[in-house]
Amino acid sequence: MDTTHRPVIVGIDLSGTSDLALDWAAEEASRRATPLVVVHTYSAMGYPAVRAGVPGAPLPPDLDRVFRETALEACSEAAEKVRAGHPGLAVSTVTSTGSPGEALVDASKEAALVVVGARGLGAVRGMVLGSVSTHVAAHAHCPVVVVHEAPTHSLGDARVVVGVDGSEVSAAAIRFAFEQADSRGVGVTVAHTWQLDSVEGAAAAMAWSVDMDEINEEERSLVAEAVAGFAEQYPSVDVRRVVTQGHPVHELARLSENAALLVVGTRGRGAVSGWLAGSVSQSLIRAAHCPVAVVHPDPESAHAAAHHAGDGEGFRLPVPPVRERL
Repeated sequence: MDTTHRPVIVGIDLSGTSDLALDWAAEEASRRATPLVVVHTYSAMGYPAVRAGVPGAPLPPDLDRVFRETALEACSEAAEKVRAGHPGLAVSTVTSTGSPGEALVDASKEAALVVVGARGLGAVRGMVLGSVSTHVAAHAHCPVVVVHEAPTHSLGDARVVVGVDGSEVSAAAIRFAFEQADSRGVGVTVAHTWQLDSVEGAAAAMAWSVDMDEINEEERSLVAEAVAGFAEQYPSVDVRRVVTQGHPVHELARLSENAALLVVGTRGRGAVSGWLAGSVSQSLIRAAHCPVAVVHPDPESAHAAAHHAGDGEGFRLPVPPVRERL
């Protein structure tokens, strides 16, 4: 998908997290030299007077007018703020009623990137960004960046961290990470964790003979192979590889403490992957200490994954090597 001229879209409400998301999106759009679209979708589902009425009934005219005017004012103020900080950036606004999550997912079909806050205000005042962010990250048609209330301290050399699991679909996340690092002039840390599959019965009796050093070496080779092409494409980006035994959420959350951005893949709509599944990406949206980019697989990778899945071959890490008994 050519996203060169597609806009960066940011969803806002009236919260502090929303302001951080707006700032992050404006910086990103400016760096990409693409337009920024500010989206505010409002709902009155939590308003007491509406709850007491008939579910699904239209808003009372006065209440609807107040919400609409508040939404327009919020978007106008956001646009003015962006223009003041980025005079040359093209900024437009969109307001609507309905589900914020669905509105942003729909908008993502024509976007290069969607940016949202990790948490926000209740439905009365705007977007419930705590649930919106996870919904959009899971269903969007483009990469999604979730910005936290307390992002990592601003360091000029803060790296981009990307989690990989050895699957073909993680290539989209690696590519996104290298693009981000290159545009920011920083390095990439490629992180991979591995765990032994649980064993039962007779197999458990041989667990003692697993060659842990050999597994670790194989996992390092897996990571090196996964990033080789991208490292050649972006020779100016410093690449570090981190391979550890443990849970991916714990390790990536730890690495995010000193990162400018954490990038993870997700299995997307029907695709197959390894540990970079929905549960990991969704957990990191909550646990990370910096903005999190959730990247869906490329159509080609998703097709390849589905093809292998149809053959009964999932994208799993290699079976751990086992020493022969003496």
